[in-house]
Amino acid sequence: MYHSLLPPIAPVRFCFETLSPFRVPEYKGALFRGGFGQFFRDLVCITRQPTCAGCPYLPECPYSVIFETPVLPEKLSVLRKYPNAPHPFVMVPPLDRRTSIPPGAEMAVDLTLIGPALGALPHFIMGFEQMGNSARYGGKFRLKSVRSALEGSALIFDGFTRRIAPAIPLWQYAPQPLPISRMDFTFLTPLRMRTRGQYNPAPDFVAIAHALLRRVHLLAAIYGTGDGDAAWMKPLLALADEIKTEVNEFALYAWDRMSGRQHRRVDMDGVIGKLTVSGDLTAFAELVRFGEWINVGSGTSMGLGRYRAELS
Repeated sequence: MYHSLLPPIAPVRFCFETLSPFRVPEYKGALFRGGFGQFFRDLVCITRQPTCAGCPYLPECPYSVIFETPVLPEKLSVLRKYPNAPHPFVMVPPLDRRTSIPPGAEMAVDLTLIGPALGALPHFIMGFEQMGNSARYGGKFRLKSVRSALEGSALIFDGFTRRIAPAIPLWQYAPQPLPISRMDFTFLTPLRMRTRGQYNPAPDFVAIAHALLRRVHLLAAIYGTGDGDAAWMKPLLALADEIKTEVNEFALYAWDRMSGRQHRRVDMDGVIGKLTVSGDLTAFAELVRFGEWINVGSGTSMGLGRYRAELS
């Protein structure tokens, strides 16, 4: 069964306090991801070269493995058809739409650490602390704590004592009452996905389920116990085609970001909304719950495609 293929994940929440006026875009995913990435690279890069291209340490470098995850098809044949490898983390920014935040305000960034990123928590802590000290990305802030985003909110890192817990709570599937015949999805961040090569402005359950299954398949093959064999997905793909979409209400969320690699602004439009589906959904329960933490569609490392689901 697919259950044993899933990679280990740890959802955590970084809690910050602003120390100066904080001016940020309405959607803050690119700002936090880009700022953290710059300081993360400075922390671990041993060559000090301006780019990672051609670096002999790519397969082992923490920055490369986590932030610019290399496509190594000679090691992972499952990636031969993909231009990019999925990153082993998801970073969801503060979801309020404020663009001006006063000093003394609290804000939170949610992270899902996947596979190799579980051992990189100290890098995330130091990267965010240096980002906050620099004041170069919106303003100055300090890291107050890191807590588990799971039920119980266990303290993982205390910014005052500087202590890190010896273990991070891992997500575990909590079995749902069966059978499941209805799911209500609410997308909290823009969903950006392609269907048959075109961006989909009103995705139904078939499109979302297929995208989620492909994402889980890749994560399982790279960071879990999967071997790249997609046979386990085929019955679920067929079952998804039989699910009825009852409510499909999405609105355009227009935003863009500055691409350091392309040296230009890049449109990142997505959709936010709700989806209600019905049918024989029992087999999807664990994947849907897993997907709440790994997101779906493109741009997941910037927080895109975060949803919450009610199952009944």
